[in-house]
Amino acid sequence: MQGTPGSPLHPQTKRHLHNTQRLRDAAIREFARHGLHGTKVSSIVAAAQLTQPSFYRTWPSKEAAFEQIVSETLRSWRDAASQIMAGPATLPLEQRMSQGLARLYALLVADPELTQMVLRENSKNADRHLPFIDIYRTVFLIAQAHGQISDIPSERLAQAYTAITERFFHARLYTQQATVEAAVQEVMTLLLPVFERSHLKESV
Repeated sequence: MQGTPGSPLHPQTKRHLHNTQRLRDAAIREFARHGLHGTKVSSIVAAAQLTQPSFYRTWPSKEAAFEQIVSETLRSWRDAASQIMAGPATLPLEQRMSQGLARLYALLVADPELTQMVLRENSKNADRHLPFIDIYRTVFLIAQAHGQISDIPSERLAQAYTAITERFFHARLYTQQATVEAAVQEVMTLLLPVFERSHLKESV
């Protein structure tokens, strides 16, 4: 039966999914290069080597395509942000934070044009950092409850984490001046002294 686990997709469904991905990829390229207002549906379908009816079976308008791509991408970034302290309880703090940041950075550099498109749109929102700061604050509160990081107020830690990781993303990765691994190492030299529990003991 169609839709049961392990059953093959109907050829028409496979074709629709394939065409949707082609349209999405083409839309990202066109939006990244020309912006929403400079992009035409005709240019998207030409880049995807499909027809305009194919586009309108997927989205009602180019604005709807743009909004869906941006919102889905931001959701994936926020999901990755919520996992920045993930890992077994025995994992050392430096390794835990390095792995979490590396996963987030890798997601951001996986498709530079998509990231450029979303960052350009998101920069118009003065409160764009607030969802991430709220995610980080919650993550750090949980880590503090488990005694994994210093007890500096979690909101302060979230602000610092957001500012430093974003700055080094733009300075090192967005400009393609460093690898993810190198950027993570730089960031960790700044963050670890703040996040390590010994930081408070040494300052007393």
